[in-house]
Amino acid sequence: MKKIFLVVCLFSLFSCDTNSQNSQQDKIEAVQKKVVKLFNEKNADGLYALTGAGFKKQLSEESFKNVAENNLFPLGEIKSAEFEKFEKGISKYKVTADAAILSMYLSLDSLDMIQTFLFQPYKKEVSGEFKKTVTDNKLVNALDKKVDSLLQKFMFESKTVGLSIGVLKNGKTYFYNYGETKKGKGVVPSSKNLYEIGSVTKTFTGLLLAKAVVEKKIALNDPVNKFLPKKIPLIKFGNDTLKIVHLANHTSGLPPLPDNFGAADLVNPYKDYDEKKLLEYLKHASLSRRPGEKFEYCNLAVGLLGNILEKVNKMSYQKMVTDFICSNAAMTATKQFLTKTDTAIFMQGYTESIIFQSQWDFKALAAAGSLRSNTEDMLKYAALNLGATNGKLNEAIELSHQPTFNAGQQKIGLNWFIQNWGWGEILFHGGQTGGYKSFLALNKKTKNAVIILANTGVNNDAAGIEILKYLDK
Repeated sequence: MKKIFLVVCLFSLFSCDTNSQNSQQDKIEAVQKKVVKLFNEKNADGLYALTGAGFKKQLSEESFKNVAENNLFPLGEIKSAEFEKFEKGISKYKVTADAAILSMYLSLDSLDMIQTFLFQPYKKEVSGEFKKTVTDNKLVNALDKKVDSLLQKFMFESKTVGLSIGVLKNGKTYFYNYGETKKGKGVVPSSKNLYEIGSVTKTFTGLLLAKAVVEKKIALNDPVNKFLPKKIPLIKFGNDTLKIVHLANHTSGLPPLPDNFGAADLVNPYKDYDEKKLLEYLKHASLSRRPGEKFEYCNLAVGLLGNILEKVNKMSYQKMVTDFICSNAAMTATKQFLTKTDTAIFMQGYTESIIFQSQWDFKALAAAGSLRSNTEDMLKYAALNLGATNGKLNEAIELSHQPTFNAGQQKIGLNWFIQNWGWGEILFHGGQTGGYKSFLALNKKTKNAVIILANTGVNNDAAGIEILKYLDK
């Protein structure tokens, strides 16, 4: 499951000093291939060695290494880098990595060293006359108009089929819907339509862990093997043992997915990965580094954490979510498994290319991304995180928000990302499955929150950030 949780910006100097467009493109193309190779080798020193004097003046080697290791390399391996355009001496590529699709911009100086090296969330090149998307937004007040100005632009540029957004401001909820539940049907979604929320599920898992800690069923520093069958060898790196907290803050050293994952169905990749396969993997699991040392986003770790919590609480993942979280927030639509009634209001998913995408089903790795929900329920969930009244639950919520690792430009709680987008700390998580994209952000200081659910696998984080910024300021 894809996860896009930040805007990755390196540093850029622009130059048009070229002998000819074609020769410069060819030179950049050669450098691009080196960049991808070094990126996939996680070789920050090698990448920095490709940069020129102007770039180095802007960014020290130490600062570059910090950005690369904490923000770029955790995106996983670059699978492809497709050339899109050459303009003003800069080549733009569509980069597909394990965890995100990005735009990469490269240019060279007069010595053919890197001068521009910039990553941003991917945005398709858009042409044609601007057309507004159908919406139920009444455009009555300033908030309505701000949301519409941002989302109309986003819907046109991204070609997202359908989108629902919920806003929590001053204790009041606002819901807006854009596009269609299914392309060509002309039916605008509502706040009750269900979407896959993908990796936002991980924040539920973090809260379930915090609840178990508060109830003294488990401790963050417990070794993971304490909760695994005795036949599983001790999972460690050198003398450092893998602990529960490492599963919840992406510092486990485990690979993003197990080596026996091997999805038979590429459009529904998680559906056949069961507990038997997970235990088989754990018999020979190895860590790539000392646990707790470095951030690297890991679906496997959170999936394993969910399995452990199922054993600790003696119930399924869905039942834990329903009994421990949803029941305390009057959430009735959030679940892993859909009923026949739910299916009627479940949004059809689409890939970025607007191709039908089937839903994703989960077994052993359910805790990493299996939940479906709607904007009504997700605003209730946001409100719960911003001020639960239940004593023990509130204690667990506060624990889930506490930083357990500092990854440079962000801190990590129990599956929550704590980021500063320019106006204070924000709790954030995004999610993406094959045909859906979600965004959830809340400000504990202002008590504002934004949830975006879309039925197209296109990044909508930038729109969500701008709306929360508007609310907070």
